[in-house]
Amino acid sequence: MSEYVLKTTDLTKTYSHTDVVDKVNIEIKKGDIYGFIGKNGAGKTTTIRVVVGLASQSKGDIELFGDKHLNKGRKKIGTVIEYPAIYPYMTAKENVDTQRILLGVKDKSKTNEILDIVGLGNTGKKKAKNFSLGMKQRLAIALALIGDPEFLFLDEPTNGLDPTGIKEIRDLILKLNKEHNITVMVSSHILGELAKIATRYGVISKGKLVKEFYANDLENLVRSKIKIKVNDPQTAISLLKQQLNIENCELKDDTIYIYDHLDESGKINSMLAKHDIIIESISKEGDDYEEFFIKLMEGEVQNA
Repeated sequence: MSEYVLKTTDLTKTYSHTDVVDKVNIEIKKGDIYGFIGKNGAGKTTTIRVVVGLASQSKGDIELFGDKHLNKGRKKIGTVIEYPAIYPYMTAKENVDTQRILLGVKDKSKTNEILDIVGLGNTGKKKAKNFSLGMKQRLAIALALIGDPEFLFLDEPTNGLDPTGIKEIRDLILKLNKEHNITVMVSSHILGELAKIATRYGVISKGKLVKEFYANDLENLVRSKIKIKVNDPQTAISLLKQQLNIENCELKDDTIYIYDHLDESGKINSMLAKHDIIIESISKEGDDYEEFFIKLMEGEVQNA
């Protein structure tokens, strides 16, 4: 069985001659909480709609659970897209019961089990129209859980929620992932909440996936560093180590990155020049997490 629950290859969706999803390549492994980040209108919802079958792709391929025949895979997914689709004049139990019957799930105990999972087991006869927005969102997630999905898509699940509601959704996502082994793709334009739960990120800008990376790579991506371009990077790296005892440095794509001695750029510059190294550029870089993601979402950083 494939380790990937979702792989897309050059996935493209075109509306009115515009590629709103443009050659997107996503890889989500079983067990991930995948934070799908982008500004409003970047293509997040359209990507999800195409993957789950609510819209057809214009070009490209989709694999669910290692299979390009999607009908079987789509039976293993649950989806909450845009506004929660609930019956306002029904209770939480009636909403879940109705969905259970529609899906042909005969086990009546499933209703109470799912309501307990999402924290709505004690809402009694209260109608859904009187729920808070956070409760409505948890009820929508309950409806998505009826079919025992292995993979859950949540589109902007904390949008418009107060801090309490946001925490409830965040805790629920973690619970579903850790206790119920559900892989989750969460789209959002709000970094702060995703940063607390995501194990992997994909950042989309103007329909293009500009970067994918794991959460444990984030610190290296945003940490402060001196960035140097020279005519002879291999010799320069050796000199940095021998002459200035700089060990925390690396060479990537013909660019030298130095992660300590950050207040010694002048000394570094002088030493390299003294040894006839031509310095094309030297600069100090570093963002906080939010600045880094904003730059990605605006398409300013692609090869960080």
